[in-house]
Amino acid sequence: MSNQGIFDSFETKTGVSIHVRSLTPQDAPFLVDLFENMGTDSRYNRFLQPADNVDMDRVWSEAEHIAQEFSEDSYGLVALVDRPEREGMPAGAARYVKISPLRAEIAVSVRDDMQNMGIGTNLLQRLIIHAAENGIEQLHGTVQNSNTAMWAMLSKLGHRLERQSEGSYSVITIHIRDSASRLEDWLDAAADFSPEPQIIW
Repeated sequence: MSNQGIFDSFETKTGVSIHVRSLTPQDAPFLVDLFENMGTDSRYNRFLQPADNVDMDRVWSEAEHIAQEFSEDSYGLVALVDRPEREGMPAGAARYVKISPLRAEIAVSVRDDMQNMGIGTNLLQRLIIHAAENGIEQLHGTVQNSNTAMWAMLSKLGHRLERQSEGSYSVITIHIRDSASRLEDWLDAAADFSPEPQIIW
């Protein structure tokens, strides 16, 4: 693979080299490829609704919108892998979009045949570093309660995690810039009041 645009690499748990770079306006085909290589369960977990019969024109439109949405309020990463049949195959993607000066929403996707290899965790860790460097204190997302892979990934991040159950899914908040005093206040509140929202470490 050419090193153009690659700013980081890592090895998966199985020894596969993954290259990571920022999302660019030319990456819509990568996002479509990623979508096409996500199965029924992966799509449902990512979009919180069935997505097997989505019109491909709509998929392309959404991919182009995401790839071309360059601003100070959003940032994305793509993970690429070299295979004998194809160089630079998209393996995963992660992105945040600011919803306020200190808060952003996150999303992570990994193709089915490369899940459970640590790719999503690595992308999210890099996304958290970028968000913290740009003044963001909280990352928000929505996770299916049955999505055990995502919950396992979130537990490895090393940041305080809140979970507010909403039926079959939970709204999560990752606190990435907790001060010591703020963390102590949250722990006191968790001990004194309702167990919801749950605090997960």
